[in-house]
Formats: sequence, C-alpha cells, structure tokens
Amino acid sequence: MGTQLKDRKIILGVTGGIAAYKACILCRLLVKSGAQVFVVMTPSAAKLVGKETFEALSGHPVSIEIFDRTEDISHIALATNADMVIIAPATANTIAKIAAGMADNMLTAVTLAAACPVAVAPAMNTNMYNNPATQENIQTLIRRGIYVISPAEGELACGVSGTGRMKEPEDLFEDICAILSNRLENKTVQGQLENHQGRLPSPVKPLELTQTRLLPKAFGAGYKVVITAGPTVEDLDPVRFISNNSSGKMGYSLAQVAAALGAEVTLISGPVNLEAPKGVRKIDVKSAAQMLSAVEDYIKSADIFIGCAAVADFRAETISPVKIKKSEDADTLTIKLVKNPDIIATVGKLESNRPFTVGFAAETNNLHDFARAKLEKKHLDLIVLNDVSNKAIGFNSDDNEVTVFDKDGQVAHFEKQPKPVIAQYLMELIFKSAKKKNG
Repeated sequence: MGTQLKDRKIILGVTGGIAAYKACILCRLLVKSGAQVFVVMTPSAAKLVGKETFEALSGHPVSIEIFDRTEDISHIALATNADMVIIAPATANTIAKIAAGMADNMLTAVTLAAACPVAVAPAMNTNMYNNPATQENIQTLIRRGIYVISPAEGELACGVSGTGRMKEPEDLFEDICAILSNRLENKTVQGQLENHQGRLPSPVKPLELTQTRLLPKAFGAGYKVVITAGPTVEDLDPVRFISNNSSGKMGYSLAQVAAALGAEVTLISGPVNLEAPKGVRKIDVKSAAQMLSAVEDYIKSADIFIGCAAVADFRAETISPVKIKKSEDADTLTIKLVKNPDIIATVGKLESNRPFTVGFAAETNNLHDFARAKLEKKHLDLIVLNDVSNKAIGFNSDDNEVTVFDKDGQVAHFEKQPKPVIAQYLMELIFKSAKKKNG
C-alpha cells in the first residue's frame, strides 16, 4: 500500500499533544511504504514520547533543538529536497506559530523553510479547536496552501467528546498518499518520475473528496471506476471445480490506488485471500455468470471499467448435483464444457453509456500479436499485456511487468516492479487517457 511514497523524503513533525503516541504508528506506516522519514519533535513532544522510539522506527536521528548540529544549518538541511512535511499531531500552539510565520523551534523553522507541500493534522480540546483564534489560524494556513486534515469527532483525552481528535494514523497515511499522488502526474510513460517540484495545486478551494474535504482535487476525483479481479470458479459437482491461479493482487492494487487517487471504486472479485482495500466497495462473486451479472449492475454509472479478473473461458454444461464418482469400468471421464460469457467484450461493445474500457491480456506466447488482436476484437480503449509464462511476474507473484497498447500501438512499458507500484503507474495512465478521450 502507498507505494507512491517509495523513496519520498517525508518530514514528520510531532508536537506536544497527547496524540503524539499515534505518530509512532504513522511513522511505521510511512517507513513500511518505502518512504524516508525524518522526525522533528518539539521539546514538549519529547516529554510524551522519547526520541529513541522514533529513531528506532525511522532509522534516522530525531531533531528537537534548532542547533542540534553545528556542521550545517540543520533546519535548512532537513527541509532541502523534502517531498512533504506532515505535522501530526498539530497543537493549537504550533498552528498559531506557523500562521504567524514564527521559527522559534526546530519544527516551526523547518516548516517555514520547506518548499514542499505541508500538511497539519490538528489535535486538541474541542473548545480550543472551535475558538475563533484557532479557526482563523487554520483559515490562514489554508489560504497559504497548507493542507489542514480536519480532526475527527470522538472522546478526547480531557474526558469530553467533540471535534478535535486527531485522525487515525491509517487515515492520515491515506491522506499523505493522496496529496503526493497529485505530484506524480507528470511521470514519463516508462515509469520514471520527472521533477515535479511546485506542481501541486494549493488547497484554496475545499472540495468534497473521499480523503478529506480540505484536500485538493485528486487525480481520479469525480470518476466512478469498476474493476474485476481474481479468478472465477466453475463448479463441476459439489466438491470439484474449474479455476486458475489468479491471486487477485493486481486488481486489488489497482482498486486501492484508484481510491487513493480520489475515485469511487467498485471491486467485483472472485474468491481470493485478500482484504478489500479501504474506501472500496467490494462485491464478492464466484462464477463468470455471477461476475457478469454484477458488472451489468454497476457498469451503467461507471466512467472507467478495468477487466483485470482471470475469467474462466469455459464452464460445465451441466453441474452434477452429487459428487461425481470414479467408475471401476472406465479410466476416463468426459465432461462437456461450454463457453462462458466474455465480460470485457460485453462492456467494450456497449452502444450507450460505454465506459472507458481497459482489458488485461495474460499471455504465454505471441504476446504482442495476441494483445493487439484482443484489443481490436473486444473494442477496448487500452489493453495491458503481461507474460504469465514467466513465474517471476505471472499468477500469484508479487511483481509484474506490463506493456500497454491502444489502437495506435504501444503506449507504455513498465519494467518488473511490485504490483502496487505497477498499479500506481497504470491508474495514472488510465485516468490520463480517459480524460484525453473525453476531452
């Protein structure tokens, strides 16, 4: 998850709120995603959580005092080339200092020196949060392009309930992914990121999005996306069936990325051992016929359809109501198979309300020829080719390598990388292509 954070330099600011302990969880999530995390604490925060904890979690020294190091101007050095500053929790005191442009401690100095996106996650008593001074300071931050991740409602440390509770670390993690995803828009088709400094829009006009109403318009905001994933299972009798080795990892990764980029996502999944991504509507199905029925239910309002499922091509003409027994008189068993409905072709050939349609070609030979033929035959906008004969990138593997085609030829090739990374590149390409087609 959150592989768009890989190798990002993120400064995690921790202030003296009781929610400082939650910053440990956020730090772990960021590091696990591949980010380089540098923790900056206020002296008050250091009294609540020891810096040794954050040093162990981040793998980097923690900065507290503005003159911790004398060999360089440490607050400038920290802020240089940072991809993001996230302050969680952000107390009323620190919010006021940032609004006033103060640099009286290491954290406020780093924030003032940062030339990257800055986000704050307020955490404080309800009355303090609702105080006109705090609200005015928050509006000042927003006008200056600082992201304010609205606090949640709930029981606070002071014993009262109300607004002021810092969002949970998992939710903050998704917000960070959403913010940084906007900065990845100008990647090249080979999957290499160009310099994206300064391309993130300022959050001066709050929008209603899945992440938080104060985030800017996300890359996939406003899109309704339907994705199929996993295998289908075709019963032969009560205990036997026809299926394949699809793990669903690619489709689930696409769904997670699409949701993080602001889209409304419906994931129609065959039987897999994966949890539904956060913020995604999951529809469980078993057979190809059930998957088609679910697709027909949700495709009417979809803007984008991605057929990533490994749908069985055939099913038994008749399902035995009892277990098929082997016969002592016969060494063979004949089962008549009939074709399953072609789900992706059904969507691709829609004459009205047809969504931007993307298919997958899992091939073992004549890769490019078969992929192009499938694109044309099924009336697709894009097709994603992968070589399932290669066990390093085939079914059930954690990695993938894909080539993308449209009607004019090859659009992009993404070298072998973890499937969530491939999903990030693919979803950006799909959203960009859909927008281009729709004008």
